[in-house]
Parts: sequence; C-alpha cells; structure tokens
Amino acid sequence: MAIIDILGEQEETLGTADDLREEIIFESVQEELSGSLVKIEFETSLGLCTGYYHAAELGHEEVNMDEASMETLKLLFPTCNGVFMHQSNRDWVEISLAEHIAGLPEYKIYNRIVTESAA
Repeated sequence: MAIIDILGEQEETLGTADDLREEIIFESVQEELSGSLVKIEFETSLGLCTGYYHAAELGHEEVNMDEASMETLKLLFPTCNGVFMHQSNRDWVEISLAEHIAGLPEYKIYNRIVTESAA
C-alpha cells in the first residue's frame, strides 16, 4: 500500500500564503504642465503607434507621429491627415481624416510619458 502526500503536492502546486499574495504596483502619474513634451503610444490593429505633443492649456494638441506610425495610420485610414489629443478625454487620441464622416476614429492611449517640462 502506498501513501500519497496530498498536502505536500498542493503546497508545491499552490505555493505558500506568501506566494499567493496579490502584488500591487502603483504607477506614478507624471503631471502634464503646459509646455511639457509628452510621448504617447496607442495600439491599432496593425501595431503600436508612437507620437509626441506639447501639452497646452486649451487641449486638443496636435500629435507629431513617428514616420512608421504615420505610415501605419495611412494603411488603416488612407485619408488620415493628422492625430490630435481628444479635447474632453485626455486618455484618447482622435485621428483626423480629410473626408467628412460621422465621428472620427479614436484610440485609447496605451502609454504616456512626460519627458520634459517648460522651465
């Protein structure tokens, strides 16, 4: 007759209470001051797009896209003529199109880094 150590197997599988604690990571929020240079990234169906903008008091800043990112957006939207920060929701960007349609394509910002601020 063989003895099976179920508790030992469970400890190996599940770990100890210390191993099972939830790890919480706090992301430090960098404040956008007027004049700050901000790098953003957002995900499209064709990949990650990267751009930069200077934060302004009025909002709706134009985002200067990396060349490869602009090519990606042109593949998705052939009439794309620019990217702007959403005027009322700073977590989104709007894709400006040369043609008139009901509503503009929008993407949620995946990453935002304030790289420098105005002196």
